[in-house]
Amino acid sequence: MKKLCILSILLILLPLLYYLLEPIFTYNIGRSTFPQIKNLQTVVTHQDSISKKADSLLTDIFARAKTPAISVAIGQNGKIVWANAIGYEDLKKNKKVSLKTKFRIGSTSKAVTSVGLGLLLENKKLRLDSKVKEFVPYANATLSEITLKQLASHTSGIRNYRVCFCFPIWEYYNNDEYASIKESVEIFNNDELLFSPGTDFSYSSYNYTMLSAMIEGATQMSYNEFMKTALFKPLSIDIAIEKQAENIKHLSKFYEIEDNTYKEVYKVDNSYKWAGGGLIATPTALATLGNTFLNHTLLNKETMQSLTQPVTLQNGEINEQYYAIGWRNHVSEVFEKNRAKVQIIHHGGTANGSTSVLILFPEYNTSISLLVNKSASSSDLFEYSYELSKLFI
Repeated sequence: MKKLCILSILLILLPLLYYLLEPIFTYNIGRSTFPQIKNLQTVVTHQDSISKKADSLLTDIFARAKTPAISVAIGQNGKIVWANAIGYEDLKKNKKVSLKTKFRIGSTSKAVTSVGLGLLLENKKLRLDSKVKEFVPYANATLSEITLKQLASHTSGIRNYRVCFCFPIWEYYNNDEYASIKESVEIFNNDELLFSPGTDFSYSSYNYTMLSAMIEGATQMSYNEFMKTALFKPLSIDIAIEKQAENIKHLSKFYEIEDNTYKEVYKVDNSYKWAGGGLIATPTALATLGNTFLNHTLLNKETMQSLTQPVTLQNGEINEQYYAIGWRNHVSEVFEKNRAKVQIIHHGGTANGSTSVLILFPEYNTSISLLVNKSASSSDLFEYSYELSKLFI
């Protein structure tokens, strides 16, 4: 009888444990051997000498990166001067990547949202010192006093992802579909702040969930409709929200790669963080957005400067990541030309099964976006991006 009771308890607890920890089981069970991809031709064959060097370098980077696919685009002086892709959009179906393949861009979504925000700043619908309470009536009393600038620069004190009483137990792997931004805000609406707004820096995508709520209040449109109407359609760029209920054309499969094995990632729903980590895009779309930003064809120079100026804390010091309004901005010796430092404005993103970077070089009027369909560190992608950019700068 006692053994039967224990068995009954186990039968109840095991399924519960599985659902609580499902991402771990997904990651470790059912892996396949990563294919030895050799002599795979890149998608586009370019004719000029620089582009041919870039094609060859991309093939070399692909071999080093151990990823199913890499897609990249470079913009310069307002035009896309080179774009290419190599690898597979879907390993099981043997479907090669193309320049139309869309990837999750993770936190690079924040830079995209920043450009949309710039439009609202220019037409006076929002201000950097606008408070949450002016546009989000459902925010709690504490969050209501936070300013747009504090949200966009991660100096608000709003927490990031954590373990929760939910299935699965990690908010990062949230697979619930949220019907509205209001529902998404409820995840953190009643939680205490980490610090008094403006006094410290703590990176959190939930800042951009609240920021999207302010955008909706200011425009009387959904975040998705505003971004499509004001930004994506006018620029004819292939950027969208990832919505699980929709069959999205040319959307990559997303992978975890480890020890020459691969597995499709645990399925998530990013509707709780579209503005800060839930967009999908092609590199050409992101590089085009970079071109637009650098050449002031959508936003004026003053707005660009306000969006890319690193935010100072109340003690007068610049925050630790040189974070501005949706962009990081600092100098780098990446090109080491006469040991001169070069300004880079950038954002990277690590999504579930995808990694991205978007880097702007204002001094050279150049932008580059590089995307891969595996979970990785965006720091590796920066190195690859620098290698390719040097050919054009």
